Amino acid sequence: MRPELVLGKTAAGVAELEKRALGLSMAMRRLLIMVDGHRSVADLMHANAASIDVVATLDQLLALGLIAAPAGTRDADMAAEAAQVPGSPRQALMHMAETLLGTGAGAVFNKLQHASDDRAALQPAVDACVRLIRLTIDENKAADFKRQAEVILGGH
Repeated sequence: MRPELVLGKTAAGVAELEKRALGLSMAMRRLLIMVDGHRSVADLMHANAASIDVVATLDQLLALGLIAAPAGTRDADMAAEAAQVPGSPRQALMHMAETLLGTGAGAVFNKLQHASDDRAALQPAVDACVRLIRLTIDENKAADFKRQAEVILGGH
């Protein structure tokens, strides 16, 4: 998650603050309250540095549909940005992995780094990365990585 990204509450997020239907932990609820469409991820991290893993908690709130990124930051936009990285498709995939996974990109980065630069030959490395992300991070990030890789490799 990019530090400059500004997130906002969805209608479901506003409803959750009113009704408390999901039984969020105190830390998740506090962070949901702080997501206001003005503070960046970096601001939220700074305000909560000692108490919680802000990125992981934001990922959970995103997965629950309680917060969302602005319209211009969808998967395809991030993948298109990565595809504009000068160099090979492999370099674009490595950039996208770093952007999407942050500190969790190390093993994925290594798999891609050792892959061929040919688009067709990159597909098995991408498939291996998807499995690795699914096992070590989570299913949603694996799906995001796969969608963005397809855009970069011209599959969509």
